Amino acid sequence: MDAPLLDPLAGLSQNHAPGDRPTDWASVTALITCISIFGLALGLTYPLLAIMMVAAGFSDFMIGLNGATTCVGVILAVFFLPSLLERFGAFAVLVLGLAGAAASLVAMPFTDPHLAWFPLRILLGFCLNAIFVVSEAWLNAVTAERIRGRVIGVYATVMAGGFALGPLLLVALGGAGLTPFLVCAGITAAAILLVLPLRRRSAAELTGMNLAGLARFLAAGALLAGVVMVFAFFDAAVMTLIPVYLLRAGFTADFGSAALSALLAGMVLAQFPVGWLLDRFSRPAVIATCALVAAACCALLPWSLQTAPVFWPLMVILGGASFALYTGALTVLGERFRGTLLMAGSACFALAYGTGGTLGPLAGGAVLQSFGPHAMPMLFAVVFLALALLVARRPLTRAQVEASPG
Repeated sequence: MDAPLLDPLAGLSQNHAPGDRPTDWASVTALITCISIFGLALGLTYPLLAIMMVAAGFSDFMIGLNGATTCVGVILAVFFLPSLLERFGAFAVLVLGLAGAAASLVAMPFTDPHLAWFPLRILLGFCLNAIFVVSEAWLNAVTAERIRGRVIGVYATVMAGGFALGPLLLVALGGAGLTPFLVCAGITAAAILLVLPLRRRSAAELTGMNLAGLARFLAAGALLAGVVMVFAFFDAAVMTLIPVYLLRAGFTADFGSAALSALLAGMVLAQFPVGWLLDRFSRPAVIATCALVAAACCALLPWSLQTAPVFWPLMVILGGASFALYTGALTVLGERFRGTLLMAGSACFALAYGTGGTLGPLAGGAVLQSFGPHAMPMLFAVVFLALALLVARRPLTRAQVEASPG
C-alpha cells in the first residue's frame, strides 16, 4: 500500500477498528492534491479580479455581483453532475473539471471584464464544483472512521493552503496582467498528471447521485448543509471584498493583501488541530464553538484595525475558526452517511457552498456600499452567531447513520 501524504498521519492507516475499512492512502494523496487546485483557483481569482475591477472603476456592488457568479456556476453544476458521473465516471469528471478550469483561467486576461468575465466565472465555478464534489465524496468513501477527522483536517488544510497560495502568487507575480492567470492555469492543468493514480481506483458508489438523493439528504441533514452555507457566505464575501473593505477603511492595497494572507494562514494552520478535536470531542460542540469564535472575531474587527497587536492575531483566528466549519461539516458527513447518500451529501454541500458563496458577496457588497465599511464585519458576526445558536440547540442530522440501499 502506498505511503500517506503527510507525516502527521503516518502509521494511522493501521489504526482502524474491527469492521472499519482501512484507508486507501494512494487515493487520499491524489484527492488531496486535487482539492488544492480548487483552493488555488478560487484563492487567486477572487482577489485578483476584485483588484482589477476596482482599477477599472466597477462599483462595490458590481464587484460583489461578479464574484458571486463563480458560485452560480457551482450551483448549476449540481444539476448536471449526476448525468456526467453516470456517463463518464468519477475520474473522467475530475479530469474534465481540471481541464475546464484551466481553460477558463487562460481566457480571462484576453477578454473584456464587462462582458466575458461573468460567463467565464460561471464556467470556472462549474468546473471547480466537479473537482469539489467528486474529491470530497471519494475521500470520505476511502477513509477509515477512526481517523476521519484528522484526514479531513489535512484535506481542509491543503484546500486552505491553495486559498493562501493564490494571494501569494499575486504578490510574487503582480496583481494584474497575464502572468498570474497563466501560472494558475498551468498548475491546474498539471494536476491532471498528479491524479492519474485514481484512474484504476473504483468509484462505483459515486455514480449513484441523483436529484432524489439530494432531497433525501436535505431531509436528514439540512442543518449540516447550513453549516457549509454559512462558511461559504463568509468565505466568498471575504475573498472578494476584504481588499475593497480595507481600501474603503483608509488602508492601502498592500495592507489588504497582507490581511488576507493572515486570514488564510489561520485557515491553513488550524485545520489539523481542529480535525484532532473532532476525533476526540463532540463534533457538533466543536462546530458551534468555532462559529461563536468567528462571530466574536468579526465583531471586534473594526476596533482592531487601529491596534496592530490585536488585528493580526484576530485575522489568523478568524480564518481558522471560519474554515473549521467546513472541516467539521465534512467530517460529520462521512461519519453519518454512506453510499449514494454520501455522494448526495457532497453534492448538497456544493449546492450550499454555491448558494452561500453567491449570497455572501452580494450581501457584503450591498452593505459595504450602503452603510459603510464596518457594517460588513457586523453582518458576518450576526450570521456566525445565529449558526452557533442553531447548532447548539438542534441536531446536525435527523438520523445517527443514514445508509443508502444500493
